[in-house]
Amino acid sequence: MAMNVSGIGNQPSPVRSVDRPASVKSESALGGVSGKPVGDAVQLTPGSQTLRQMEADREPPVDEAKVAALRSAIANGDYRVDSRRVAEKMFCFETAFSA
Repeated sequence: MAMNVSGIGNQPSPVRSVDRPASVKSESALGGVSGKPVGDAVQLTPGSQTLRQMEADREPPVDEAKVAALRSAIANGDYRVDSRRVAEKMFCFETAFSA
């Protein structure tokens, strides 16, 4: 439901152009004073850089031996899905979100 608060209705607001000095116009067209594109810059604090490095150095949470064993079992046709366990997990998941 739309409410007309200003009495204007759904008419767009008029756009007003702003005159800029020629130097500003040419700088923005070039992307900046140096002619290089202007963009956002991010500087990480030393603490955040250390944390980022610690996360990168951490061992991956993947058990490569288990993954290899599962791949082998699937390739050999030895892997069996426990449908009852899958159904129970799905039920628990759905129950947790419906409460």
